[in-house]
Amino acid sequence: MSVMSRRFGLMAALAAGLAAAPALAQAPVKGGTLTIGVESDFEGFDPVRAGVYSNSTVTAASLFYETLMRLDDKGNLLPALALSMTPNEDGSVWAAKIRPGVKWHDGTPFTAQAVADHFNRLLDPASRFAGRAYLAIEKVEAPDELTAVFKMRGPNAALPKTLAQPTVTTLIIPVKQALEKGADYNRNPIGTGPFVFKEWRAADRLIAERNPNYWDKDKPYLDRVIVRPLPDSDARYASLVKGDVQVIWEDRAENIQKAKKDKNLITLNWVGSGALVIPLNTVREPLNDKRVRQAISMGLNRKANAAVLSQGLRPVYDDPYGPASGIECKDNGSLGYDPEKAKKLVADYGKPIKLVHTVTATPRGREGAQVFQADMKKIGIDVEIKPVDQTQLVKETLSRDFLVSGWRIIDLADVDPQMFANFHSKSPINFSGYNNAEVDRLLLIGRTSLDENKRKAAYCDLIKILNDDVVWLWTASNTDFAITRANVRGIPALRGGAVQVEAAWLAK
Repeated sequence: MSVMSRRFGLMAALAAGLAAAPALAQAPVKGGTLTIGVESDFEGFDPVRAGVYSNSTVTAASLFYETLMRLDDKGNLLPALALSMTPNEDGSVWAAKIRPGVKWHDGTPFTAQAVADHFNRLLDPASRFAGRAYLAIEKVEAPDELTAVFKMRGPNAALPKTLAQPTVTTLIIPVKQALEKGADYNRNPIGTGPFVFKEWRAADRLIAERNPNYWDKDKPYLDRVIVRPLPDSDARYASLVKGDVQVIWEDRAENIQKAKKDKNLITLNWVGSGALVIPLNTVREPLNDKRVRQAISMGLNRKANAAVLSQGLRPVYDDPYGPASGIECKDNGSLGYDPEKAKKLVADYGKPIKLVHTVTATPRGREGAQVFQADMKKIGIDVEIKPVDQTQLVKETLSRDFLVSGWRIIDLADVDPQMFANFHSKSPINFSGYNNAEVDRLLLIGRTSLDENKRKAAYCDLIKILNDDVVWLWTASNTDFAITRANVRGIPALRGGAVQVEAAWLAK
């Protein structure tokens, strides 16, 4: 057995043997309808047309799409559409053994060619899919019906875990059907997952029903799932208390604290990798001047603001890695909070500084922008708040049509995809326009090295540079919350903020 094969041996295990769930006092009950309240409407379900999946869209898309592998709550890999993923000697090629007998919702077989078609379409420059920056894949081939071969751009230790978490790139769609249906497919998806798409009423609800031909014969337990966009967090919480919905994604501290005291509700939380962030457009005046960016960093009282905004629910770290990443840097080069130094930098710049802060038109977005505005005023920087809906914020940010924005480095099992996509000079998702040759070099070490200690050292060296250059501001840990009615069971860790209900059930 090769070194690589020993190292990644856990990836070639059967589903039943990897992680047995603890015994429940009550066996799962079949039947019923579960309604989930999410923050926003859905971008669509063709990744190329949608461009990005919010956590609301991932929640919905996970009903009918699946990944090759899965992660349990401890981060261990579990088989899903693939039974195993095995590397060659240096990790530059990975072979996925596809689960036999899986079918798309229209009855056609799911094969290795479907895997190849999905990823190759995302990687094709003609698709103009910005999310390809998250993938270190060169191409995918299908030598037979049940083997998909991933040829990487170089050695890559992170691939199986990267493909295990549901995202806009990893949830596999049938390319043939998507191309045949065109724009209509974006609103009428077909997948292999536990639920079959039935209806999407824009800005109102998405309805999915149990897939009677699902490959995991015991699942799903629910008959129907409804996902409702409820942008107002207080209205979303009120719907939960009233019982109109049984699960909500939530980020408003007041509601989370109330829920913890309500015997009819259960609060779920997950502290992942990544962070809530404020990206700065480093190529537009006045943010193309490092003095201005450093003044912003030293003038923003991130930890005090987070204590108020999140009521202590989201600690602030000086890097975007987070506890779940396994990366802990002794020195991350943080500039710290120093408003007096910030004022001197503003004076040294010598011109009026006016910024526009684009945020989501939600209580969270407005409140965060208001504390930013107040802190900047104290150091002599004027900030205009620009609230927009989430779809517009994503569009403007990705097209670099912003000065200051709001964003999130989502929770992933490995930090490589997000760090490379956000900060490599050649990445189409590097919307801050940041260009630093040493950062590019360190990102390549993080992506290609099979030595975990070397990778961690590279990411720690990288964060020193990013903190000194002040490309983004890390404003809160990436902690996700969901609140459920007391009878809801079986929702796993909220990776990436997605509420997944393939194994959910309703206790009597």
